[in-house]
Formats: sequence, structure tokens, C-alpha cells
Amino acid sequence: MSRMPDNKCSSRIIVTTRIEHVARACSSASLEEEYYIHRVKPLQFQDAKKLFINAVFGPQQYCPEHLVEIMHKILTRCNGLPLAIVCIGRLLAGYRSSEGIEIWTRVSNSISSEMENNPTLEGMRQIITLSYNHLPHHLRACMMYLSIFPEDYTIGKNRLLYRWIAEGLVSEQRGLTIMEVAEAYFDELVSRNMIQPPRVEPYGRTVSCQVHDMMLDIVISKALESNFVSLVDGQCQGTSYGRVRRLSIQSDDIGSAIDYTKFSHVRSLTTFCPKGHRKLLDKLAKFTLLRVLDLQDCKDLQNHHMKHVCQLFLLRFLGLNGTDITELPSQINKLWHLQTLWLFNTLLDKVPESLVDLEKLERVGFSNRCNSKILLRLPRQIRKMKALQRIYSFELREDDTQLAKEIGDLAQLRVLGVILNCSNCSHKQVLTELAKSIGRCSLHELFLDDMNFQANNMNFLLELPSPPKSLRVLYIRGIIDRIPGWVQSLTHLILIELWWINLHSNEIYGVLYKLPSLSKIILGRRCCSDDKLVASTAFKFPLLRELFLFPDEGTPRVFGFEKGAMPKLETLVMNFHGEGSILDGIKHLKSLKEVRLYGWKNYNSQRSVVDQLKAESLSRQKLHQFKVIVTYNDLVSKL
Repeated sequence: MSRMPDNKCSSRIIVTTRIEHVARACSSASLEEEYYIHRVKPLQFQDAKKLFINAVFGPQQYCPEHLVEIMHKILTRCNGLPLAIVCIGRLLAGYRSSEGIEIWTRVSNSISSEMENNPTLEGMRQIITLSYNHLPHHLRACMMYLSIFPEDYTIGKNRLLYRWIAEGLVSEQRGLTIMEVAEAYFDELVSRNMIQPPRVEPYGRTVSCQVHDMMLDIVISKALESNFVSLVDGQCQGTSYGRVRRLSIQSDDIGSAIDYTKFSHVRSLTTFCPKGHRKLLDKLAKFTLLRVLDLQDCKDLQNHHMKHVCQLFLLRFLGLNGTDITELPSQINKLWHLQTLWLFNTLLDKVPESLVDLEKLERVGFSNRCNSKILLRLPRQIRKMKALQRIYSFELREDDTQLAKEIGDLAQLRVLGVILNCSNCSHKQVLTELAKSIGRCSLHELFLDDMNFQANNMNFLLELPSPPKSLRVLYIRGIIDRIPGWVQSLTHLILIELWWINLHSNEIYGVLYKLPSLSKIILGRRCCSDDKLVASTAFKFPLLRELFLFPDEGTPRVFGFEKGAMPKLETLVMNFHGEGSILDGIKHLKSLKEVRLYGWKNYNSQRSVVDQLKAESLSRQKLHQFKVIVTYNDLVSKL
């Protein structure tokens, strides 16, 4: 470990821990009274009350009179610990009517007097356990599933949801796709504070989540108790059972920690270390009952191991993201039950033609981590894959007319990602067939990316014969003469993302404000050709809550908001590419709660914007929380 520089600048290392002797060991003092330990104080009662009410009833709400007394008892027993307050609050959020007082009383009595008088870790665990025990049965299983992932591990949201589905933990519901049900499960766990709020990228996409370490302790104990999962290393080194159902390997040297005679019952196998798994991979064929095989970032996986993988006939989820495989064998078509095939960030340059034999495959994703120009080329006869629901970023060339036509035969397709590689706009037949297919599919999400910005290929959208009426997400990246008129008919659209469309200000906002369900807009580089991008008073945007702006250097320079525009906007995110960008009219955004600014080299380059936001923050402190976060030089500062 390198030493801190002795430069008289008073550098310090801050360590956080809940364990007293660890805190003392990290201190440089020799006498007990001189320990440099800062103990975080519990919340004052009024702050605890505000946090609890926000968790149960929502911001700027109040507690009904019939629940006030029992609320005070609960808060007293939580003793000012934020995690305890939020956990109990989320638990009681579903019991707010007068009939709910019985549940509130039962929960209050369940919190031990030990927690009230001595808020120890054990008392905290009791509250978290209480929250877990009150989960519905289906959510409890999904929550236990998180015990597979190591402490502080960042879990990809889609990875988790697809695995839930493959394991049979998500039930079918009439009128909803299985993925929509899984999304609802995930959102419910977040709302109950069982899963930490998902991380959102600067571009506004929810990509991952985490579990609080204390919550994970409870989940692991429950999972091990019921033989739901078996862990190798991590917090439970060498854990073994008579029958291993779900195996999570969290060590880079499993050696003798695994009894290979127990493999016949394993349903799920996951590795979390890049090396040390060769002995295991050589015996993959013994995992005959595997439903889920997730080898993400496993560098020991070689091409010859894939012959073992292709013998796992019951496999439903195959995750090979981040591995070094260079070839996918044609025998992949033997995985008749496969639903998810994840091939992102591999060294593959193609998929075999036999992929079309996987008639139960629902979702496939592909990318080459060394060459971004190597794209997924769908095999011929794609129409055979009747179960396909999600195709991420496949390449469509000038000679792919038949492929474009067959896309329309995929009746279950809900997510379509197309990268156009048509260098000559005279090749219109492939785009004509793609337009027809888009109208024939019941799409929920459509992603269109043009590799050749000079060809104006996106204009094919202006002549769409039948718009996708159920569309909820629309992404367009490429030059287009105008926003298609049919976009205004998309009553279910909640997110639109536009890049390089190069249109005038009013041609953007003037169309989008008419969308009744639109809640998020992302405007990327070269979207607006004007010097000013202004949301005028006429642009009401009835449900818009999030606006992401990522301008190019030069235009637009001014981002304005007139009085009455975007009345419900809560989050504004901007990436400043240029030095002279101006924010104008922030004071008119009356519902604004958070501003995030990226791409600054330093404060001085945007001093006027900083001062404006500081003033606005001060003026709103008494109204509601107003947060400004600035990222510059890889540092984050909160105003």
C-alpha cells in the first residue's frame, strides 16, 4: 500500500464501519480518549418523523390522526436509525386506511424493547427480518435469489430479471408479458426498500441495483436455512448440502471446496471470479439439470468448453458476457429450451446459422468488446424463431431485404434494435420492408441507429404504413427531415431519445409536448440546429418529469424555459460540451427537485450557471428538497 504524501496538506483517510474495535484499530491514537472516532448521531424526532411519513405516505403528505399515536411508538423504538425507519415505513405503506391500525400495532409490538433501549446491530437485523417476513411469497423467493450475488456487487437489472424468469420465480398474469410481471416484482422490492434504488446512467437508463449489506446478511441466512442456495467462499466458505440446488462460486480458487458428486441436482450455476474455474468448467457436462448458467467475465472459459455447454439440454439462461470465447458452435441449436442468450463484450464475430433452430429463444444480445464495428448479423430464416421478444442491436445491410421482411413475422417481438448499415440511400427496398415489419409487430420499444449519417436513411420512418401504436420507448439516432407525424399518435409513449436528428427547436418540442404519457425526454448531440432550444409557455408537457440534454459543441448554446412550460419537470440533467452554454429560466420550473450537470472542466467556466443554481436552491429550501450535483474533472460536488 502506498503512503499518503507528507506535503503538510492535512490529508486523511476516512474509514466507515459499524464495529467499534475496527474503528479503534484504524485510529492512529494510542489513548482511548484520543481516538479519532466520529459516531454518527441518530435522527432527531422531527427528522425521523418526516422520513417515516415520506416513506409511508409520500413527500409533502401527513399522517392521519388515527395512526399518529402508533406512529410515535414506532419511531421511538426505531431510535432515529434511518434504515430502520425506512424499512418499517415501506412495510406499512400498504396499510394506511383506518383498518390498517391492527397491522401497525402488530408491527410496533414486533420491534423488541431491546431495539428501543439499545439500537444494536441485532436490533437492526430484527427490523429488517420483520420487513422480509412480511413480503408476499413470490417476492420472498425473488429476494432470496439475491443471496447468489456477493456483498457490494452491482447487479445488472436485466440480468437479474431474466434469471428470475428462467428459474420460474415469475408467474404469468393475464394481459402482461412475463417481463412486465418481472419488472413489477422488481419495482415492488425497490418501493419496499428491500433493494437499494437502482443506479441510473447519465443518459437516464436504469441499468443496475445493489442490496444493502445488512439486508444481504438476512437474505443469505434465510436462503441457506431453506437450502435455497449454496455458496462457495464469500461469507459462507465451503458451505455444502446433501443436494445443491443453486451454486454461487465467489472464490477464484475453489480447489477442494466443491464436492463434484453433488452436481446432479444443480439447477443454477454462477461464477463471480475471472480465474480458477478450469476444473469446474471441464466437468460442466455433469450439470445435467442446469436451467441457469451464468459465466459472466469468466476468463477461464475457452472455446472447447462450449461443447459441454451444448449438452445442457434443459438450459434456459446462458450468460457469456465478458468471456473470451471466439466461436459459438453450431451445436448450440441443441439447447431447445433456451430463452436468454447473452453474448455481450465477448470476442465473437458472428453467431452460427443454426441459431434459428432455437424456437424457444426469447431474447438475444451480442457485441464484440474489441471492435465496436462487429455487429450481430441475424441468420437466415429468422421467422422460425416464433418466441423472439427482444433483439438488441442487429445489423441491417443493403442486401438484407428478406431479413427485414421476416422481422414482421415475429408476432411476439416487443423490443427491436436495428443498426442501419446502408451506405447508399438508393437501396430503399430493405428500408421499405423494415417499415412494413415495424407496423406488423406489436412493439413496445424501438431503437434505430444509422451508421451513415450522410444518407438520410431515417427518412424511411416518414412513410411508415402502420405506426406501432403500443410503443412506449422510441430511440432514433440519425438525420431525418422531421419528426414523423405518427409519433403524435403514440399515446403510450413514455420515453423518447433522439440523437443527430438536426431539427429546429420548435420542430422538436412542438411535436413532443402533445404526447399525453411522455415522462422522459433525452436529447443527444446534434439534435437541435438552432442557437436556442426553448420550451415555450405553450409546451405544457402534462406528465414530463425528466429531461436529459446532451448538446454538441456549438449549438444549441442557450437552453431556455418560459413561464408555464414543463410544469411537472422534476429532474434536469445536462452535459456541457461547450464552454459558453447558458441555462435560462430555471426559476420557471416550479416542480424541479434535482439538477445534474456533467462535462465541466471547472467551475469558473460556468460560474454564472453555478451562481444561478445556488440562488434557486436557497430560494426553494423551504418549499421542497432541491439538489444540484455537478461533475467536473471526475469529481462530484453538491451545491
